[in-house]
Amino acid sequence: MSNMPITLMEDAPPYLDFEVGLKEKRAESIASGRKVYEDVEKVIITPMGDNKTQVIKECNEWLAHLRERRHHQMISEKYLEFCESSYNNWKMKRKAPVSGTPIEAWPQVGPAEVKSILDANFRTVEDLARANDEGLGLIGMGARTLKKKATAYLLSAKKGGAASEKMNSLEIKLDTVIDEKQKMETKIAQLEAQLAAASVTKSED
Repeated sequence: MSNMPITLMEDAPPYLDFEVGLKEKRAESIASGRKVYEDVEKVIITPMGDNKTQVIKECNEWLAHLRERRHHQMISEKYLEFCESSYNNWKMKRKAPVSGTPIEAWPQVGPAEVKSILDANFRTVEDLARANDEGLGLIGMGARTLKKKATAYLLSAKKGGAASEKMNSLEIKLDTVIDEKQKMETKIAQLEAQLAAASVTKSED
């Protein structure tokens, strides 16, 4: 694993994994004449579509650095929230959130294809759809076809979502028209009742 800095793209954030490691408490080791350790939380940062480059940092230092960068507006609030929520979810023994459709939940690929895609470090259909040539090379044979399938799947889902949104909008408009019609019918009935009452009163006079 490398300790070299990596570029963090906020539109395609890296994968974040966490672990607890050991760190020697040097002063106490010297004082006690034996090795004394403490637990240290670490974050493992892996760029999307890159299964070779990783950066490992202590969580406290990593989060403090991110907050400092946010203070100076070097990163967005959205990116900071992504990192903090990933860490908090891990602390609560939950899997770090994945933004998009998990490859495992993609109905258009089989188990072997899922494994090939995950081994190349693409965890969502969205990640695969924007993969570059280097990332596709990690998947191997059929990678370009998989990327096209991912793109088509997302486009189809987007069109379906737009159609659904339009349908909901039309249904809302229809409900509004029906409500207005019912209000008008009620108003007409009230006016007819008033006219009938007035007519009866006049005839009695």
